[in-house]
Amino acid sequence: MNIKQRNVVTSIILTFVTCGIYGIYWIVMLAREAVSVKDANDNAVLEIVLSLFLYPVGAFLAEKKLAEGCAEKGIPHKDNSLLYIILGFLGLGIVNLCMMQSDLNKIAEANYVA
Repeated sequence: MNIKQRNVVTSIILTFVTCGIYGIYWIVMLAREAVSVKDANDNAVLEIVLSLFLYPVGAFLAEKKLAEGCAEKGIPHKDNSLLYIILGFLGLGIVNLCMMQSDLNKIAEANYVA
């Protein structure tokens, strides 16, 4: 589990400044890191593809795996997968990205070992 801490505000600004290009990179990295909490060998291809073409479903699956991985490892984490799918379909995917990044930052900060 290799999670990189990112500043949420900087990521939002970069997403807007690059007209969404950084946002695509951010989605891919979040999916990989979220899935790696459950299984370090899972490269999150399904979650990445779904996140790029049907964002709410990809975010839902990545959050589900993050929650399952946290539960298995005893890491405190609230499963927000239902909220992610609702916000995604309402067009508020950027909120999902911020929430997931915040959760991953907390996990990285606490230095949980895989």
